[in-house]
This record gives sequence, structure tokens and C-alpha cells, in this order.
Amino acid sequence: MSIGQSSVRFSGYRHHGMYSNLIGIWRILREGHSRRKHLSCEGRGMSIHVLDPNLSSRKANYILQSGLASLALVAILLVEDVVLRAAIVVAVASSAFTVFVVPQSVAASPRKVVGGHFVGVLAGTAVSSLLLIPILGTAVEESRILFDLMAALSVGLGTFGMVATNTEHPPAAGTALGLVVHGWDWSAVVFVMTAVTTLSIIHLALRPRLINLL
Repeated sequence: MSIGQSSVRFSGYRHHGMYSNLIGIWRILREGHSRRKHLSCEGRGMSIHVLDPNLSSRKANYILQSGLASLALVAILLVEDVVLRAAIVVAVASSAFTVFVVPQSVAASPRKVVGGHFVGVLAGTAVSSLLLIPILGTAVEESRILFDLMAALSVGLGTFGMVATNTEHPPAAGTALGLVVHGWDWSAVVFVMTAVTTLSIIHLALRPRLINLL
């Protein structure tokens, strides 16, 4: 083979290699563009789906269960005026949300709802009892930081109690907090336990007809 032929062949290999590299780069760029386009479409899809895609097919359940949550809470609030005890009312309202929005979940079971709030009552009662100690009570009245620590302690005790007794129910932490922040009294305890018991009875009666909305 002559030097000229070798040079031509080498040049051909070189051009062929450059061509292959260009093809490879083009494929990589095309795949990257396709991936970005796919992600862009997904992003647009997320922004478009403001409403739940199941809304049209489950409209009756959405309206029924949301209405039940409102009616149950109205009936409970009419029994006693506790609107000023914001933390306790929010706790019960959150339980109503759980019971009627995810009725088939473990968190909506009577053990979790009633048991969780009962543990919350015990935790709030325990911390409130500590505040009856003259020295500690006076210190809490004079120190906002100490008051906040006692309120946080009630939530911590309630959380530990619920986890230890398998009665985990997040809204019940509000019960423990409310009994410390707003002050302990029998009417608040009776309201909470009556409310969550009523919610659980309604839940048990209607559970076969309810579906999870999430």
C-alpha cells in the first residue's frame, strides 16, 4: 500500500469518526430536548390541574361528605358556646375533616379519634395541674417563655401518650394545647369528648357509604 493510499484511508477514517461523533452529539441533544419538553408538559399539567381530576366522577361524595362535616360541627358548636377557645375548636374541626375526608383511613377510626383526644385531655390536665403549684404558677404568669414551654410540654406529653397507646390522632394535640393556653375547665373537657364521640358515631353509621376524598 502506498503512502498516498494510506493517507486517503486515514482521512476517510477520520471523517467517518467525526461524522459518528456528530451523530452522537445530535442524538444526545435530541434526547435532552425531548426530556425538557416532557418535563415542561408535566409542569403545565400540574398548573392546569388546579381541581381534583376525580371531582366530576365523585362530585356527589365531595358535596355530601363536606356537608356532613359542616353539619356535624354546627350541631356540636350549638351544644355549647366555645368559639373563644380557638385551639379546642380547631382541634375538633380538624377531627371532623379527618373523619369525613379520609373516612376509610386508620386516623379516622374511633380508637384514634376518641382515644387520641382522651390522651390529649389527660396531657392538658397534667400540665394544667402543674400550673396550680403556687411557685410555678406565679413564674408562668410572669414569664411568657415559661408559659410557652408549658404549652409545648402539653403537646409533647400528648404526642408521647398517643404514640405509646396506639391512638395517634394529630388534631388531638390541639386539645392538649387548648386546655393549657385557654385554661382548664370541665366544660371544655366535656365539649371535646362529646364532640369526638358524636363524630365517631356518625362515622361508624355512614362509613359504608363514605369514600376517601384524597
